[in-house]
Amino acid sequence: MAFRILDLFAGAGGAALGAHLAGAEHAALIEYDAWAARAATAAGWPMRLGDVRDLRLYDRLGAVDAVWGSPPCQAWSVAHQHEGPKGADDTERNGWPWYLDVVRRIRPRWCMAENVKGALPYVTATVIPALRALYPAVAVWTLNARDYGVPQSRTRIFVVAGPVAISQPRPTHVPPEQAAILGLPRWRTMRDALGVPYDRPSPAVLTNEYKGRPLDPKWWAKLNNASDALAIATNGARKRLDVSECAILQTFPLDYPFGGTVEARYRQVGNAVPPRLARVIVAAVMDADLSLPRPA
Repeated sequence: MAFRILDLFAGAGGAALGAHLAGAEHAALIEYDAWAARAATAAGWPMRLGDVRDLRLYDRLGAVDAVWGSPPCQAWSVAHQHEGPKGADDTERNGWPWYLDVVRRIRPRWCMAENVKGALPYVTATVIPALRALYPAVAVWTLNARDYGVPQSRTRIFVVAGPVAISQPRPTHVPPEQAAILGLPRWRTMRDALGVPYDRPSPAVLTNEYKGRPLDPKWWAKLNNASDALAIATNGARKRLDVSECAILQTFPLDYPFGGTVEARYRQVGNAVPPRLARVIVAAVMDADLSLPRPA
């Protein structure tokens, strides 16, 4: 039987693509942003446009084995540190309570969630106890996408809850100096992905890559986002990655149908979970699910 996922705060479908590559199917994707929802629909995902708090969105879903959620991260993101309330006080953008409400309503066998590292104290204090009331096993993993074949240094936390404990996925890619010793591929770099002469994984792809970077070497040293590395690699000849380059660094296929304004397309790419990393998480859950006893 197919392993079916309900994907909340789905964006343009990065996590959905990763889950699909792992062999999962989708009951539905829920997304509020119209441009992101259009992109996910164009990619073939069963999108339902709306607010995750709207209970009508969960009618006639059929079987749901797992809920995935990527709640809005702006409340904890360093990139949004000057935009109003922070953390749990940002009630307009803290989607964790909404995510938990859906999990309680659907009661899937498994649930998974992704967010920025800055949300970890809140997740530890609030989300984990709530999930432990529902599931025998709850874990939080802090993973860097570069360790799983993504040509980008992007650290995120992942919450996984279900009927049995799952070990954190082991890295599939390692620093160059460890590759021969461990017999694993080295980290993928910007040069590998884009041909740009930068021999490390790129810094994180952010939603504001469309702004480019100031042509000032003092600024490049900050390495706040992927375009900073581009400016360094080209000695200021290029100060901005285009949308397709950002998508490649996120491990989307070249023909993925991002749409809308320039800013909307950069936002869709920057907000996404790298599909290659999502695949690792979902594959680990699906492997554990296969070990569960089935009704006779």
